Amino acid sequence: MTAYALLLSDPAAEPLSPLPFLSTEGGLSTEDARAFLRHNPGFLARNAPFEPASRLSAAAAAAGLRALLVPETELPAPPPALQAEKIVPAGAGIQVSGAAFSVFIPFDGITVLSAAAYDAEYLPDTLQAVKTGLAARLASLAGVPPPPAPGRVMETYFRADLVGGDGQLRLLLRPEALDFSALAGKPSPSSLQNFRRLLEELSSQAFRAARNAFLPAFLAGKPLARLKIASPEAAEAELSRLLLLSRGGKPV
Repeated sequence: MTAYALLLSDPAAEPLSPLPFLSTEGGLSTEDARAFLRHNPGFLARNAPFEPASRLSAAAAAAGLRALLVPETELPAPPPALQAEKIVPAGAGIQVSGAAFSVFIPFDGITVLSAAAYDAEYLPDTLQAVKTGLAARLASLAGVPPPPAPGRVMETYFRADLVGGDGQLRLLLRPEALDFSALAGKPSPSSLQNFRRLLEELSSQAFRAARNAFLPAFLAGKPLARLKIASPEAAEAELSRLLLLSRGGKPV
């Protein structure tokens, strides 16, 4: 049996904007609706049978929400990501390099440019983990209680996705992994500020690209709490929606 997705047709729709709708017409509690939208940004339903998905689509239209009802099989899978390390402006495009690739992408060939942030547990580097384990081992040998385990620390992670060419080339941009030496002017000591400057330059030139709601808010320095998503997997789901819209996705 075919499963269906109901997705907002505005690429820049805010992830939580349908919250009141899903809390009433969607039959979800406010908490469950919020969780669904943070895991599936831009979607009103996923993997739903046709009849309930169709009813929800009609209710969305009556509520003024522009949405598309499509089979899940028509949602394009994001291409494998190439981790970008350096982006250099090169006339009408950018030269992008990574560990094992170098490619030129014209600005007018960028079809999707999205950004996202999510909160996740901070994982210490390997050396710190070794120190923690060694201290516990020494305490055990000495017959004394082990030192208290470090508390769980959450950190906000930022990323951007760029899709170009025929839709098969995808770059993953992470501020902590990028070399910003090619930025005009002197790079900032803050990788996040450099990341904003890089995305400003790309956004100003990629006129054809579908953009999500997070990107302009991030560039404008607006509060981002309501625009954060749940995880990297949620970013992949949003990218799938943007890919469909950039290719002129049609409703059932």
